[in-house]
Amino acid sequence: MTVCSGTSWRLISILAAIGMCVALPACGESAASDLTIERLPDVNPSLPTVPTIPPPPYDVEYADSSFSVYGVRRRMATTMGTDVAVTGYIVEIYVPPECPEGRTCDAAAAPHLWLADRRDPPEGEDRLMLAGYAENQAQIDEAVELASRGRYEPPDPESGILPIPTDFAVGAKVKIHGRFTRVSGAGFNVSNGMLDYRGHEVLEPPPGTEVEE
Repeated sequence: MTVCSGTSWRLISILAAIGMCVALPACGESAASDLTIERLPDVNPSLPTVPTIPPPPYDVEYADSSFSVYGVRRRMATTMGTDVAVTGYIVEIYVPPECPEGRTCDAAAAPHLWLADRRDPPEGEDRLMLAGYAENQAQIDEAVELASRGRYEPPDPESGILPIPTDFAVGAKVKIHGRFTRVSGAGFNVSNGMLDYRGHEVLEPPPGTEVEE
């Protein structure tokens, strides 16, 4: 019986290990090499499209330095409490309701009208109230009647009394001079601003109106 030394046993162990590696074709490779690695799909972020900011509906200020109805409110931080000129169309004029004879009715509101940036504005479009051009409807009716006969005489400018407008009509394009304010001397209170009358120019008469030469 042959007895091997410690060195011989170590040699035999090494040779045995080499023999096992020859017998196993995958020897020396990581066991992880047998795994199937799947590629995850690419992540495509879904972001909302950048909104397109629409342009302002109207010019803020015109070439003659007058504001649009949109513009005088757009610049409210600087126009509120100041004298301004606003160009627009008369779209509605207040008409006091008739009081049936023999009845006592509430006092009518002071004369006032509304301006817009279009002659026929869509429902809900911004409008601007104008007041302070007469104390009551009787003043306007009398002035219009006298003007139709060529007898209306505007007050002396030095008196500080403003002439009664006799040419306001729905559909007319006008440039109004007035104080942009929230509270009018005519008794109106409008949170987003109104005009207290100081003067006006008719730029275009209502459609279908004949212009006198």
